[in-house]
This record gives sequence, C-alpha cells and structure tokens, in this order.
Amino acid sequence: MKVFKFGGASVKDAAGIRNVADIIKKYGDAKTLVVVSATGKTTNALEDVVHAYFNKTGQALEKLQIIKDNHQKICTDLFGEGQHPVYDHLQNLYVEVEWQLEEDRMEAYNYVYDQIVSVGELISSVILSHYLNFAGLTNQWLDVRDVLKTDDTYREGIL
Repeated sequence: MKVFKFGGASVKDAAGIRNVADIIKKYGDAKTLVVVSATGKTTNALEDVVHAYFNKTGQALEKLQIIKDNHQKICTDLFGEGQHPVYDHLQNLYVEVEWQLEEDRMEAYNYVYDQIVSVGELISSVILSHYLNFAGLTNQWLDVRDVLKTDDTYREGIL
C-alpha cells in the first residue's frame, strides 16, 4: 500500500489540488491511501471560530462564513458553479459546525475545539476526493471519524 500525505500548503487552492491529483495519477496505484491536512490557514481560522464562540464575541458565525467562502472559491475554480455533489457534501459539514455554534456553550473548551477544528481536514478531504473522481481517479472518501477511534482525552486523544 502507498500512503500519500499532503499538507495544507499543498491543497491551499484549486491549483494545489490539481497538482495533488497529478501526483496521485503519476505515482499512485489501486492501493493508495491519501491523507490530507486542512487547506492552508484553515486550522488557524477554525481556531478563531472556537475562540469567538467561547468568548461570546458574536463573531463565530461570521468567521465561519469566511472559511466557507474560501472553500467555495476553490470549488468554483475546480467544478464551476453548477450542481456538483461536492457542494451538498460540504454543506453537511458546515451545518455540523453551525449547530455547535448555535448552542449555548456547555461543553469543555478542548471538546469543542476538537469538534470544530477537525472539520478543516474533513472539508479539504471532501474537496480532494470529489476532484479526484472528477479527474478520473476513482476513489472512496472515508470519514475518519468512522474509521479511527480515540478516547475522550480531547486535543490529545489516545487510540
């Protein structure tokens, strides 16, 4: 099995995602696993969302919207403004975060941090998976939350 790991700078924009697809096309095979970080600076932006939520600044949803807009641009560059399924897939992820942000703050900071910041990798992996399929590289996206289990030591979970 080949394992490819691409950092945030590798998938920061549509050109980066196209380049990742070219690398996988050139060096990958049927037994390739791709791991991808959040797109460049998304983790920091999601940390800002968590901070705004916990400090009750009233800006958490605004900060999330900036993240959504950045990923919308990437998707528009890759897929156009049509009815591509990537848009619905991403919307489902955004709704998970919005639900969290609309609740009164009841959970511990580390728990909320893990729930929100981890969405960055989910977003980038969804976009990449859809683009790989679009480019003829058939693949199956896996929600890591369904295949990797850790304990409840948030921000430092143990397998």
